[in-house]
Amino acid sequence: MNLKLSLTDPKKADFKKVYSLYQEAFPVEELYPDDLLFSHFSDTNNEFWSIYDSDQWVGLVYCMTEKDLTYVGFLAIAPDLRGEGYGSATLALVKEKYSKNRVCLLIEEVAPRYSDYQARRKRLSFYEANGFQSAGFKISELDVHYDFLVATGKSLSSDEYLSLINHYCGPKYAPIVNSHVVE
Repeated sequence: MNLKLSLTDPKKADFKKVYSLYQEAFPVEELYPDDLLFSHFSDTNNEFWSIYDSDQWVGLVYCMTEKDLTYVGFLAIAPDLRGEGYGSATLALVKEKYSKNRVCLLIEEVAPRYSDYQARRKRLSFYEANGFQSAGFKISELDVHYDFLVATGKSLSSDEYLSLINHYCGPKYAPIVNSHVVE
C-alpha cells in the first residue's frame, strides 16, 4: 500500500468521484449543505482530500483545522475497497499529517437503543483500534446523536469543538450545530 492524500476541489478531475462517494457514504441528515461545503474550498484551514494508493483513487477525507485542533468531518472509502485496510491507513496518514494537532471526530452514538447498535459498536471498535478514545462528551445536531472521539492521549472540550465548527459554519448554520452538547 502506497497511500497519499491529494487536495481536491470542484475543478479537479477526481472531484466527481469524491462528491459522489460523499453523498453515498453518509446519511443525508449528516451531509453539509452544498453552499456551506463549497464555500470552503479556498479556506486553507479546511482540506478536502482524495485518497490514492499509488495512482488508484480509494476514497476521501475532509478535515477542518482551528488552532491546534483538526476535526475529521468525513472519511469514506470506495465501497469496493472497504475491508482492505484503507480506512486504518488513512487515519494513520491523517494523524501523521496533522501530528502537531489534536485530531478528533464524531461517530453516531453507540447505544443499545439503536437498531443498528452492532454496526455502531463495530465502528467504535475500529476507531479505538486506530488510536481514538472518548473525549468525554456527546454532540447532538439536527436530532442525530454523536459520540465525540479524540486521538488517544489527547483531550479537548466541547467548547473547543464548538469554536471550530462555529467558525466553519458561520452565522447561517452555527445555530444548528450549537443545538446540544452533553458533558
